[in-house]
Amino acid sequence: MLQAMRGGAKSPIMKAFLVFLAAGFALWGVGDVTTGLIGGSDKAISAGDESLSPAEVAIEFDRARRSYLPNATLGEALETSLLSEIAGNLANETLFRAEASTLGLAVTRDMQRKAVANENAFRDELGEFSRTRFLSALAQAGLTEEQYLARIDTGLRRQQIVDAISVGIKQPNSAAKALTAFELERRTAQMVSVAVDSDTIGDPSDDMLSSWFEEQKSGYAAPALRSATVGMIAPEMFAAEVEVTDRDIENAYADRLDEFTTPERRSVRQMVFEDLETAETAFARLTDGEEFAAVAADLLEWTESDTTLGLVSRSDLDGAVGEAVFSTDAGGLAGPVESVFGVHILAVDDVVAGGETSLADVRDDIIAGIQIDAATDMIYDKVNVLEDRIASGATIAEAFNEVGGKLVSLQDIDRRGNDIDGAPVNSDASDSLVLDAIWDSEVDELSVIREGSDDMFFIVEVTDEKEPRDRALDEVKVRAIADWKTAQAIEAARKEAQSIADSKNSFAGIDPTTDFRRNGTGLDHEAARLIAAAVFGQDIGDAGVVETGTEAIAVRTASILPVGEDELAETSALISGVIQNSIRQDVLNTLARDLSQTHDLQVRLGAVQQVLVGSQ
Repeated sequence: MLQAMRGGAKSPIMKAFLVFLAAGFALWGVGDVTTGLIGGSDKAISAGDESLSPAEVAIEFDRARRSYLPNATLGEALETSLLSEIAGNLANETLFRAEASTLGLAVTRDMQRKAVANENAFRDELGEFSRTRFLSALAQAGLTEEQYLARIDTGLRRQQIVDAISVGIKQPNSAAKALTAFELERRTAQMVSVAVDSDTIGDPSDDMLSSWFEEQKSGYAAPALRSATVGMIAPEMFAAEVEVTDRDIENAYADRLDEFTTPERRSVRQMVFEDLETAETAFARLTDGEEFAAVAADLLEWTESDTTLGLVSRSDLDGAVGEAVFSTDAGGLAGPVESVFGVHILAVDDVVAGGETSLADVRDDIIAGIQIDAATDMIYDKVNVLEDRIASGATIAEAFNEVGGKLVSLQDIDRRGNDIDGAPVNSDASDSLVLDAIWDSEVDELSVIREGSDDMFFIVEVTDEKEPRDRALDEVKVRAIADWKTAQAIEAARKEAQSIADSKNSFAGIDPTTDFRRNGTGLDHEAARLIAAAVFGQDIGDAGVVETGTEAIAVRTASILPVGEDELAETSALISGVIQNSIRQDVLNTLARDLSQTHDLQVRLGAVQQVLVGSQ
């Protein structure tokens, strides 16, 4: 709802503010959530003497739904985990209010003021608190100032409790510094690659191949295999049979006209004020020739990006605002006009005309759509005929000859749809649903008709089954020779690369790589991670071998580049903060779990759902 206004009034603020509000959602997992109404209780969430009614939880859920799932219906939102997340957040707040009440904790006005002033979402470009941004963000979130301060109170009380417990639990700075130095260290390497080339390997003798095959024969065993006949019908098989008249095409075009119509859009900038008097002052200054950006910066402390709504259509804007914008020509001003967000002054910079795609341009697409729709309806009638014919004793071939469709024969496939050598069998009938049916059915019996994806229906008749078995060398000799030659080529490449790595002079004249991280970032090679693991596991001057299957690489550690002091200090401070926050989060989660027992936390969402459904 009012999507463009949410995005346009103060999109950077709103983004940060919603993140702020959502921060607690993942904190609390609702355990014993009752989905039915228990005992007619008027408390959806209760802990100690603190509670929330079903209506209060429902209001919070609907506010979140409008912000996070603006295009979802109430029913669709209830099918997601949003209600549980909201209830978890509210349960957490209720718990800490109960504990704060027990401890007699208080929040002063000065504490509230500092908390609001320190919230980044409410600061301007100079880092100063902006009341305009504060009120705009609250309006877009659907919160009054009183409601927001109540949330601040809960957060501050919770912070006092957690701080008292976690104040002595700190991660030593030296640990963060050591971790940072380890992670940000960079290295360079010298590399010599030896390709794996099986073409340079001659064929093995019969004795050599037999000996090798005995050691590898388990890899050539035949899996369990089945053969089956699969009958399939799908709308696209019959679409071409559907006759489409000109009237059908014209009616479909009219029904889908919105799809082929581009609405008029306008490029808009806006300022949003708290009162009409200031808005009229801004409008007068603009009328006198002042620049829009200059007035916005002076009266609102907004940047040019803050004022930009971009290209919007009529449906993107609130009623009065949309009416004002779309009754103003390009280059004109609109306003003052009031909405739930305040008083707007708007500048229409450009008009992008809408239009319709002609019937001639989309005729083929419309015909195809009509045919598929009609063929989809036909499919269900054909399924009924198939069922009747099969029930009367017809074979799968006889039944499909009558209704049409496709018969596919699959020979000797395993559970994954591969052949005896593990190669995929390319077939329309080898998708996962058909394969499941083949391996679930009895041999020589027709399966029931099953529905696949995209309105496709199929039936399976398993005609043969072969048990797993070992295979003799003669059955796989060509494949075995190729595999033997590859194995020999890999071994030869490994030995050559190891010889290079062992030689002190092999890397002379080899340029080192660019420096790279422990995870391979910065190294331009498909095996960057493998190479980095080897290089970071060696001292300077040491060399080893990395194998990729297509090459063996002699890798020498050329240099070690410690992280710079400035980067070390900055990053270790960040890591230290992350670790400390994680510790606090663990303390908070553990404390919340214990408090749920102490204050007998109860969560009843069935009553909330009844309120939501009733309101709808």
